[in-house]
Amino acid sequence: MKKVRSWEKVDTLKNLIGRKQVDWSIFEYGSHIPSEFHEDFADANGEYLKIGNKKNVELIIDDKSYKANLVNNKRDESKDALQLRYDSNKELKELMKHQFKSSFKYISEHKIEKSKKPVITPSEAAEFIDFYKTDRPYVYQVKIINKKQKTKFWWVNQGKAYNEQKMGGYLWAPQKSKQNRAISYHIDLLKAEEGDLVFCYSLQEVRSIGIVQKKAEEGDQPSEMVSHGWKRDGIILEMKYFDLESPFTKEDIPLEWRIKEENGPFDRNGDLKQGYFYSVSEELLNRLFERFSGKFPEEIRNKLISYSLNDPIILTKEEDRAYMNISSKDLINHIHAYITAKGFYYTKEEVTNLFLSLKTKPFVILSGISGTGKTKIVQWFAESVGATEENGQFTLIPIRPDWNDGSDLLGYVDIKGDFKPGPFTTVIEKAEQNPDDPYFVLLDEMNLARVEHYFSDVLSVMESRKWENGKTVTSALLSAEMAKRDIRLPVNLYVIGTVNMDETTHPFSKKVLDRANTIEFNRVELSNLSFLEEQVEVEPKLVQDHMFRSKYLHLKDLYLGNQELVKKVTAELEDINKSLQLTNAHIGYRVRDEICFYLAYNEDSELMSFERAFDHCILQKILPRISGSDTRVERLLEGLYRLFTTKEYIDDEESNEISIRTARYPKSAAKVVEMLRRLQDGFTSFWIS
Repeated sequence: MKKVRSWEKVDTLKNLIGRKQVDWSIFEYGSHIPSEFHEDFADANGEYLKIGNKKNVELIIDDKSYKANLVNNKRDESKDALQLRYDSNKELKELMKHQFKSSFKYISEHKIEKSKKPVITPSEAAEFIDFYKTDRPYVYQVKIINKKQKTKFWWVNQGKAYNEQKMGGYLWAPQKSKQNRAISYHIDLLKAEEGDLVFCYSLQEVRSIGIVQKKAEEGDQPSEMVSHGWKRDGIILEMKYFDLESPFTKEDIPLEWRIKEENGPFDRNGDLKQGYFYSVSEELLNRLFERFSGKFPEEIRNKLISYSLNDPIILTKEEDRAYMNISSKDLINHIHAYITAKGFYYTKEEVTNLFLSLKTKPFVILSGISGTGKTKIVQWFAESVGATEENGQFTLIPIRPDWNDGSDLLGYVDIKGDFKPGPFTTVIEKAEQNPDDPYFVLLDEMNLARVEHYFSDVLSVMESRKWENGKTVTSALLSAEMAKRDIRLPVNLYVIGTVNMDETTHPFSKKVLDRANTIEFNRVELSNLSFLEEQVEVEPKLVQDHMFRSKYLHLKDLYLGNQELVKKVTAELEDINKSLQLTNAHIGYRVRDEICFYLAYNEDSELMSFERAFDHCILQKILPRISGSDTRVERLLEGLYRLFTTKEYIDDEESNEISIRTARYPKSAAKVVEMLRRLQDGFTSFWIS
């Protein structure tokens, strides 16, 4: 793959000249073409355009022809400057603004007047133009690759107003309450866009689904509506109603689906909120469509079938392989849907946490009791993004109890002096040959042997990562003296270890725990069978490595654009460190930096609240370090409990359950309680044994 600034090219796409990421130049005049792509245009045109020359160019977009020019200006004595220009073609420039609404809006909002600094759209929002050669010189087939307008989904509790509002083709809510206060579930009408879908709930049933016709406007209360004492100044949303074949009730929606919609129309108990207008998540929309699509009118079914939640860019299968550019949130939705379709129950938050942990650091440990599916979640996670044992992108390496050094994993020199690569080194070589693809290694039952004995070289080299010419490089894992060439850790390799904690396994040192996110899988819900019902087959997506690759290696990479986040995280960790210092378990710079990275990725993609994400970080980066049997450990844990819950620890199950439910960091608080109870037996640690 060739990539230079905003241009890139994958050779496997037939007749592709190059792909241009949309920037401000596209809306003003066209694009400068980097010298690395001059040969590609020359190949398409059958000749190099000489310096100082200009040629008329024909751009074919959706079977319509647009005029432009290819110009080669003289930059200096030895270099030329090739440009594709359409300065005076107003029709084409307007087409670009229409086709690339998302980029035009983002760049317009972030562009600084008179500044020459380019505005780069985030990767998950990037849009592109593909130029393909035809059988005629200076005639290019152009493919627009833009973001589809994301349909949003809503729920409205209309009550007795349903009939009047349906007859009038609208929704209406007052701008302010009777107490003259703005209410979020009223003013959220202003967030709805043309084409959005609204579930209309009245008299304890979902009776219709509406399609928003245009953005909401300020409007007086319609005369046919009974006032109920509301102020007349309001917000009116024009909507076309479509009746369901037959209504469905709140109780027809499984309780576990409703409980997950705390930010939507249902509360934490799965009951319907008393307000008016609420958002509906894509996850719930998918579930409702799968269960009730037979009730949906044809117009709604057709709209939802054509709407792909997980494919914001329309690409062919071949292009999907070459340019996978979905957002992190959409990718997580896909991975979760794929795993669920395989008949395994993991929450989306668990999948999100695994994704963020791998992106933060390419080494993750999955711990927990046997039988909770630690191996399977890794296998299905990898398979969902196109990494399988068949194509070599997923490799399971069982760890043997007799491994005392790295030779069984990395390789050794035989009696003849030839290097015999181990299974880990074999994967490294494959990953080096395919740098754009992610490779996953699963070290199964990682602590059957002492991790420090066979894996210490890998851990050390992982910490040597640094930037070199814009790329991540490491020290040599195996030297040229041993392997005939220096072998380094490739950036597209991700290592996940599964561990059980029992009498047959070895504990972890702080050196290992410092270098990994330790995710615990102990949740077992044998009675939960709903995820096995009505599952639709989900196809893998061929995802490129950039979706998992870390863009931060050092805190300074993150700090300039995220100062407030770094300061907030540091302040929280300083409070926690005061308790940890009691047993010299306090964290250092490495752990702080990686927690900052995790929270930055989370914030960038709006995946979880700060508190929820930080709770995961405490649970998997800090608490695994704590173990011991004396009163200092007890005071340490009680101090953490106080920080997480703002309550003093009391050895009372009911009291602790209440405190945990209202805690700022509930998962970590629950773990601390578990460790304090285990301390009553004389010794405690993070691990269940």
